[in-house]
Amino acid sequence: MKKINKSLSLLIASMVSLPLLADGNDTAVMMKNDKQAYTTADPALEWQDKVILGRVENVYYQDIDGLTEQPFIGKIDTGADTTSMHAENIHVYSNNEKYEGMQDTELMQTIVDEFGGPKSNWWLESFDTPERNIQGVVKFDIRHPTTGEVISLERPLARTSVIRSRTSEIPLYRPVINIPLKIAGITVNTDVNLTDRSNFSAPILIGKTFLKQNAWVFAGYDYLQSQSDARIVGRSEEFFVDGVSLKTSFSLANSYSQMHAMDIKIDEEKRTVTFDTANKAGDKTTLTLPLERMLRVSGEERPLVFVPVKAGDFEKPILAYLKDRSKYSSQLRLGKNTLNKYFIIDTKDKNVLRAENMTLETLLSERDPLVVATHEIIYLDGTPVNAEPSFAINTPVLFVDGFELSKGKNGEQASFYIPSSDGSDKKVIKKVERKIRVGESVRPILKEQVVIGGKEMTLEFALEAIGKGDEPHFAIGRAFKKDGVLVNTRTEDLLDPRPLFHTGYIEKAQVEGLKFSVKLDTGADISSMNALNIKRFEKDGKEMVSFDYENAEGLKQSFTKEVVDIMRIRAKAGEKPNERPVVMMNVTLGEVSKTVRVNLQDRSRFEYSMILGKNFLKNGVVVGSDNTYLLGK
Repeated sequence: MKKINKSLSLLIASMVSLPLLADGNDTAVMMKNDKQAYTTADPALEWQDKVILGRVENVYYQDIDGLTEQPFIGKIDTGADTTSMHAENIHVYSNNEKYEGMQDTELMQTIVDEFGGPKSNWWLESFDTPERNIQGVVKFDIRHPTTGEVISLERPLARTSVIRSRTSEIPLYRPVINIPLKIAGITVNTDVNLTDRSNFSAPILIGKTFLKQNAWVFAGYDYLQSQSDARIVGRSEEFFVDGVSLKTSFSLANSYSQMHAMDIKIDEEKRTVTFDTANKAGDKTTLTLPLERMLRVSGEERPLVFVPVKAGDFEKPILAYLKDRSKYSSQLRLGKNTLNKYFIIDTKDKNVLRAENMTLETLLSERDPLVVATHEIIYLDGTPVNAEPSFAINTPVLFVDGFELSKGKNGEQASFYIPSSDGSDKKVIKKVERKIRVGESVRPILKEQVVIGGKEMTLEFALEAIGKGDEPHFAIGRAFKKDGVLVNTRTEDLLDPRPLFHTGYIEKAQVEGLKFSVKLDTGADISSMNALNIKRFEKDGKEMVSFDYENAEGLKQSFTKEVVDIMRIRAKAGEKPNERPVVMMNVTLGEVSKTVRVNLQDRSRFEYSMILGKNFLKNGVVVGSDNTYLLGK
């Protein structure tokens, strides 16, 4: 299949200067064509006749009546050997009288043991041959996400999936069916294991059974394939739900959307939620919607539902949890999951969606705005500073812990610490050009050289002391550029583009001076490393951890690191959740060298001692599932 490349020039070419390496064995091959080099800010949508998928994409079932046009959230995971999907009431039986009376796990374990055992992987080559005569059948249910209709299905048992557990030596057994799945216009007959994924954000996990020979994966984006068709919304909007207009705001920090709801009643038997919603004018409606699942938010369980919303010609179901928002100005607040799937925010305007049908591709053909992500880095006096867009301000603002104004030789001056993103704050004294009044406060205006995306420019920005609980940062105001500022929540660091290069799913990496094989896992949020004899302690008021690293290649190294976080890992079905300390590690892969967060766990049961997750791979690593060691051994 050939797909038209609709990659977008999100930044002007003069902001990017890239090294281009020729194709060749054992080198980091930069992805480029005869017109351009692809970057994290301007990625390709296909490469070498295969699509490039983001970390999350829309997935469509192609042989289930009523679902062929219904998108399901699919997490794209190069670390998963198999694809899996959420199903209910899963049962496995056999029409062979030899297995009479057996079903489900007992049947699958008996079949696996009979023909070689769980460690032999015999079922990967072939499963139900005439000699084996297994005659397995799988029955299961899928719920339509927006109507709640239960669709009962029956499929031949294609094979069993034997999955190594994180917490137990006993493997998990799952039935596998073969089903056509479509992503980005490509349909693949895919081996899919059936399991309970109700505790996960994505009902489908796309693994190598789909990806191999069909797709690359770039973990730096969600919904990469539909980005150019994203609808433009203003910095605030009005959506209609069952005829009631709801003022809508956007969160650049929270993943899930939320909707104002009162008198919430859950019918567990019917799996529905009935509730009232209303706007500030008192317009009110009562809805009954299918319960998608319960979502834990700040220690409380909230019902998660697909809400049918409408604005102009936009009419889609939006996944949101229900809570009383009567004390807030907006009744609907869209989080990043919804924004990633459907929208790009134009901070310049309001209520764009109901006024015009504008996509990102159309807007970029008409004007030249600055496109930013929710997290950016700018350089001030050579110091990297965290930056983020703001809907509330016009003039850019540097928020600092505090500043002092005094008289200098050339007039009034401000002294303050530049809040470095790497923690090495730098004290500077800068000339004050003028002052502006904002509400009750007066902000000094500075005019300084800054570096954005490798390009130096002179920029006026205000100084402001941060409020309690806030972090120092640079706020990109609405007036940062004449043609406006767009916010793309699908990715990070659009103003610091890095070249894309493609790799296999196993590569050699340098980690804290050690070189060994790592698995590139787009499904993992952060990287993870084998750690034995983990001992946590406190030193000089800091939480520390000591641990021993070792791998199957014979490398051993002891480390002592500061603990920067604790990860609580959501368990797979049949497993227990666990906690892992997180430390900072220096990692180099190809041309990319980064200090990233790494969680520590005993990975001695796994083939590879370390996985590199999204927090490293987002820096330009496009992962293929066909080959290993494309960067050399």
